[in-house]
Amino acid sequence: MTKTTMNAVNFQQFKNDPINVQIFTLSNGLQLFMSVNKDAPRIFTNIAVRAGSKHDPTETTGLAHYLEHMMFKGTSKIGALNWEKEKKELDKIANLYEQYRQESDPDKRKSIYQEIDQVSNHAATYAAANEYDKFVSVLGAEKTNAYTWLEQTVYVNDIPSNELERWLQLESERFKMVVLRLFHTELETVYEEFNINQDKDFRKVYKVLNEVLFPHHTYSQTTIGKGEHLKNPSHFKIYEFFSKYYRPNNMAIMMAGDFDPKEAVILAEKYFGELEPIDVPKYEFDEQPEIKEVVRRQVYGQEAAYLQLGWRFEGANSDKMAYFHLLKGLLFNTKAGLIDLNLINRQLLLEAYAYFSEHEDYSTFLMYGKPREGQSLEEIERLLLTQVELIKKGEFEDWMLEAVIKDYKYREMKSLESNKARVDALTHAFTVGIDWSKAVNLYQEMEAISKDDLIQFVRKHFKTNYVAIQKLTGEDANIIKVDKPAITPLEVNRDAESDFFKAFKQQDSKPLEPVFVDFEKEIHTTTLSNGLRLDMVKNPHNSTFSLRYIFEMGKNSSKLLKLAIQYLTYLGTDKYSAEALQLAFFKLGLTFGVYANNKKIYVKLDGLEESFEEGVELFEHLLTHVVPDEEKLAAFIQDILTSREDAKKSKEYILKNGLVNYAYYGPDSPFTDRLDAETLKQIKAEELTSLIKSLLGYEHHIYFYGTLPESKLVEILDKHHQVSLPLKPLLPAKIYPEVPTDKDQVYFVHFPMVQTEVLMMSKGTNHFDLEEYLMGSLWNEYFGIGMSSVVFQEIRESKGFAYSTYAYYRTPVKKDEAHYIQAFVGTQPDKLKDAVTALRDIIENMPVHRKAIKAATHSLIKKVETERIQPDNIYWKSEANKKLGVWRDLRKDKYEFLKKVTPDDLVKFQQEKIKHRKFAYLILGDKEQVDMDFLNSIGEVKMLDLETLFGY
Repeated sequence: MTKTTMNAVNFQQFKNDPINVQIFTLSNGLQLFMSVNKDAPRIFTNIAVRAGSKHDPTETTGLAHYLEHMMFKGTSKIGALNWEKEKKELDKIANLYEQYRQESDPDKRKSIYQEIDQVSNHAATYAAANEYDKFVSVLGAEKTNAYTWLEQTVYVNDIPSNELERWLQLESERFKMVVLRLFHTELETVYEEFNINQDKDFRKVYKVLNEVLFPHHTYSQTTIGKGEHLKNPSHFKIYEFFSKYYRPNNMAIMMAGDFDPKEAVILAEKYFGELEPIDVPKYEFDEQPEIKEVVRRQVYGQEAAYLQLGWRFEGANSDKMAYFHLLKGLLFNTKAGLIDLNLINRQLLLEAYAYFSEHEDYSTFLMYGKPREGQSLEEIERLLLTQVELIKKGEFEDWMLEAVIKDYKYREMKSLESNKARVDALTHAFTVGIDWSKAVNLYQEMEAISKDDLIQFVRKHFKTNYVAIQKLTGEDANIIKVDKPAITPLEVNRDAESDFFKAFKQQDSKPLEPVFVDFEKEIHTTTLSNGLRLDMVKNPHNSTFSLRYIFEMGKNSSKLLKLAIQYLTYLGTDKYSAEALQLAFFKLGLTFGVYANNKKIYVKLDGLEESFEEGVELFEHLLTHVVPDEEKLAAFIQDILTSREDAKKSKEYILKNGLVNYAYYGPDSPFTDRLDAETLKQIKAEELTSLIKSLLGYEHHIYFYGTLPESKLVEILDKHHQVSLPLKPLLPAKIYPEVPTDKDQVYFVHFPMVQTEVLMMSKGTNHFDLEEYLMGSLWNEYFGIGMSSVVFQEIRESKGFAYSTYAYYRTPVKKDEAHYIQAFVGTQPDKLKDAVTALRDIIENMPVHRKAIKAATHSLIKKVETERIQPDNIYWKSEANKKLGVWRDLRKDKYEFLKKVTPDDLVKFQQEKIKHRKFAYLILGDKEQVDMDFLNSIGEVKMLDLETLFGY
């Protein structure tokens, strides 16, 4: 395609499109979906293949997901040091895996795998391991990742705008072929991912739900695959899958950001145009048997009990989709849906929501409910279905449908300020087969639906044709663990470079200049007539606003005040019931809330600027005229106690909240310092509402983000934000001293689970240090975070010890708090010793690869050059920097630092700040499966029970 012909091209565009998408199809069928957004010189990209787990052969499930992992391993150019010799070894490995699949004798299988391991190690000497990560690092890419789902595999990057051509060059090479190098170590990580899923109750529920809804469709196949199939992979099947589906006419590139679509088309044709199309086989499926009566199943797991309901309907291109979206919004919108008002606000259950999931062949409508203390899942089911029955009876306000659509539009307006959200919307439409013209007209279709239309639709389609999954707390007898065969860690050629990479990194790209924010210029400050400070930032995008009343005190100042703030959610006033208030805000297109954390309280109002004054008046009325309700308080307290018990059943919550706070502060922490059950039960509603009414009497300031002129904004706030002067000083906060990490110490919590999770923590400098902040950012990029980091390469890629691992030099959020090192590895109990030993060793003795350090530095420079602090984040960034004692854009400091830093500087930092550190090892796992002798060799082992960890 020549430049001349391209200048005359006509893009496919659409009316009513909020992001002005331009679509172009290359000569080989590859589609480009492009949306221009000039907010920052970056482009968010997805490359989507319309092939996912539904396309997996039934005898080799998990194949699409395997392939996703292997697409990062390179080609005959990417990562290849001697392709001819490497290919011979890879062919041997492929044949050995076929022998391994067909062999049933355990001893012979073990012998074959030993040979696979030996040949794999030899083959690895001909490859520059995981060189793709070096390519994207050179580009300054971020968020490099991929995911596989039912009918799509998507490859993600966020690139600088000046790297569009090199990115297309790289990706076109990647999609020319798949090379299964370093296969058996990557297979170890897939095993790890499978085993991790055994500890996730929602995964198990979703698996059973799909098996019932789609008994004769491959939607019932899990994306990760069956355990027996994972143990017997086929290289030939993977190559066949790639050849069949990874074709340009079955793919699309989605881009949103700062670029010229015509230039993008020219470059895409140049690099991707040579990919060969074929006739991709159409997926054929049998119609699923009708569900006439409720199908019930039970799933067991360690987490708290809940109920999942699911209905099956037509695919994404059905003319009924607008009905389902409207129904979802009417049932649940986090504000004034029937579930929100009738169940959550009235405290009839602990949690609930509804959602709708579109796929190409079928879609599902889902409802979820979590019980209060002593409540049965049968009762949850009745409550959820009652909300559907209310719609069938037409028992909802006539204006609600219009308000639901208005709410959808507002959410979309805010969401589509993000390049990622734009690209995700385009990716969804492409992969499920929705024409973009239909997608942009969804709201028009919804607006054409009358109340009676919706009532008749729900009556017709929502009967006893659903599946009910009870997720119960208990031991799961169906847990399947994939044991990982012994492998020899690969010697990773970190410094080796392919000829393709050497040429690639020599190519020049147009330089970009960083843009730093002048907080004084961007944040305008004035004073209301009552003396309150008002900070304002202009919204350049649309006519939405955010208003915050900010109080510099939180739970650490008053546990009772935070409790009162939480209680407010359920209350009304002398003029409105709680439900009427929510409806009033929703009708205006507004979201109101009051939020408290350990250190701050925020009164929040967001929405359409046309309703600003009415919203301010309404929430000022609520704060000053709230009415106590003892019955709601009793239910609220009981729900707190139930949630506390449920938290003890969540391994993630135990590790990241309980254990982490224990490592920071010891047994007396902001996490454990809470009102006990007896105290909670003695509190009176009047006591809490009095606290709420007193809130505006404390010192605070106001932040506004929107388009209102200052004079109008001040006029409205002066009129409605009445406070009694003088304001009371803020309540003093309790100080929780951070405990030193002066010796290696193991804190172990027993939890029945397949995996073992280890978080290492070490306290360092006890105040914010600018130099450490800057050096820590480079250490993180080179050593600890991302696919090209030392930790990822050594622990996952070379040794296959873990699916998830990282190390992070953590900067404090306040100038008088400490810097920390945190390192994580999640592994199997039998790999725990090897994984922890390897992670500890590389932290102590950081491998030094000077080329990689320079590449990490270069990557950080490019990120700073192309990063822009978006207008709605300017104020919060300035406030965060104030806490550190540096009210300026710290990215400027980072940029100047990166321009002069050397690998020797990082080595010195490692020697002075990292080496010889002592760690607290926070370990969550099954004590019957863990090698306690090894843990004792690390340091003193302290067994912690959940009561100690949670404070109740």
